[in-house]
Amino acid sequence: MNVTAINNLAAFLENIPSKHDRGFNMTSYIAGVDLEESTNVGFQCNSTACIAGWACLVLGKNGEIRKTERPLSEVNEMYEDFATDLLDLDYRTGMELFEPMNERIELAENDWDKVTPRQAAKVLRNLAKTGEVDWSIALTS
Repeated sequence: MNVTAINNLAAFLENIPSKHDRGFNMTSYIAGVDLEESTNVGFQCNSTACIAGWACLVLGKNGEIRKTERPLSEVNEMYEDFATDLLDLDYRTGMELFEPMNERIELAENDWDKVTPRQAAKVLRNLAKTGEVDWSIALTS
């Protein structure tokens, strides 16, 4: 587990710069323009990304935040696999983080499109501290 990368991604999600013109939505790895989709960032943007999508876009190979977004042409595998590698997570932990609605039946009914980047950052910080993905800390706040 790359604690530095996880904490850097959490810090980024806590204050996504508007220069990225991209919001946050746990139901889309990296989405194109969808005016009906919740962006959860407080500014108008043209697309969204979830935790895995943002990891693919902004994390460098050593866990640093890149100065510019990674071109999607450089992501040569599924977003969740690429992000799992960047964060140095095992497959199960990655899927619990990136697709909790598909991994845990008790979480399936939550409004995942309403999860904010700050809530996701809480889950990331908890993961860095404990090694466990716990969405309950975000869904109750």
